[in-house]
Amino acid sequence: MQIFIVAALLGFIFFVIQAIQKKQPSTGAPKAETIEELPNADTPLPIAGAYQKKWLLTYNEKDAFKKIKAVTDEISCYTFSKVRLLDLLEPVKGNTKYKTYFYKVQAKHVDFVILDEKLVARCIIELDDASHDAEERKKRDEFVDEVLKSVGYQIIHTRAVTEEVQQQIREIMKT
Repeated sequence: MQIFIVAALLGFIFFVIQAIQKKQPSTGAPKAETIEELPNADTPLPIAGAYQKKWLLTYNEKDAFKKIKAVTDEISCYTFSKVRLLDLLEPVKGNTKYKTYFYKVQAKHVDFVILDEKLVARCIIELDDASHDAEERKKRDEFVDEVLKSVGYQIIHTRAVTEEVQQQIREIMKT
């Protein structure tokens, strides 16, 4: 009986709040765009005009790529850019927290990966622009570094690819 009274009271409160919200005057702010009804499986989603091209690399990344490629060409290695962490590693299968570990890395990528002559990834290069100075980004970088190091990758963080960075690449790749 008490449960029925509590349920009825909550229902009444809900309807009163709804009525009050409907009577409040508009703030004059434009209304948020409504979410269109999602098409069912039989209705194709229109693709034309829904996407636009974007550059793969920023100007700074293009400059870094050219300098890294010059070194990797010299030492018969390869340079890949914008590589997902899941292409470099994966959570251990059978781990009870597999999905948790998977979700923590699924949407992350690194700027450059250096591969040896057998196309085995060995070295990661991260360009740290000003966005990497933010506290949240530092935490993300520490997490990514820890994950990459745990499976044996060597990581170079740099603001720009200098002669010193190019020498580091040569040293890492000859071991």
